[in-house]
Amino acid sequence: MSNSNKLVIPQSEVNKLLSLPTREAEQLFQSYEKDQQLDIIRATRNLKQREELYYLVPDCTELIQESPTEDVLQVLDTLLGTGLACGLLPCLSNEQFEEIIDIAIWHEGEIDEKSLNLWLYELSECDREDLSRFMGQMDMRVFAALLKDRVKLKGALGAMLIEEGIIDPNSPSIECKDEKAKAILNAIWEADGELFTLLMRELFVIDKEADVDKELVTALEKARAERDERIKERDKKAGIKVTESEIEQKVDLDSIKLAEDEEDNADQ
Repeated sequence: MSNSNKLVIPQSEVNKLLSLPTREAEQLFQSYEKDQQLDIIRATRNLKQREELYYLVPDCTELIQESPTEDVLQVLDTLLGTGLACGLLPCLSNEQFEEIIDIAIWHEGEIDEKSLNLWLYELSECDREDLSRFMGQMDMRVFAALLKDRVKLKGALGAMLIEEGIIDPNSPSIECKDEKAKAILNAIWEADGELFTLLMRELFVIDKEADVDKELVTALEKARAERDERIKERDKKAGIKVTESEIEQKVDLDSIKLAEDEEDNADQ
């Protein structure tokens, strides 16, 4: 009987696959039907192991895109800040990425700047074509709000260059507070010059306002309303399987205990 026809017990297969040499594990995993592969991945509570299973196929794009968004976000959360999330990010569909960002960078109706900063870092490590695709899904006002204290325009020349659409990250009119801010600007510029110019325009619309805080509040309120509408529309189309609060609870790293952590505690 072939693997595609026999009964597969997901948790047992997880243990078997992860005990085999890589090549044998790849051959066995690839012998299963896609639905069986997805069941095995979902049965894996250890997030590092779940990531390993995705890599047992030559291209995990299809498996990622057919996995529940909250499951993929759990794995990505363990990689944020390491520069390694860019290995899985290109596999996301545009819709998945938009949904993940809607969940990941908002907390109780407010932008989580720490989370957004981590996501920006991972995006800056992505292939530029993938970065351009993802940036088109994101709200430039949110970027501008995050970068307002890290990027400054100097003099009237900068405003003119932005208006003409010919500004770039190396312009003497742009001053970055730190290397991370410069890296993010460079990545966006290399990925899509038009999106970079749009970001600069949003940033300096905020920067030139007499009441900067009021302008930011207005921009973020609009972004929040649009985000809430997207979530409502997605729930309406797909049916609510997991609520947003449940997803946030699932990907709360403070509450996640990996198998190796439990083993360590048992040994103490």
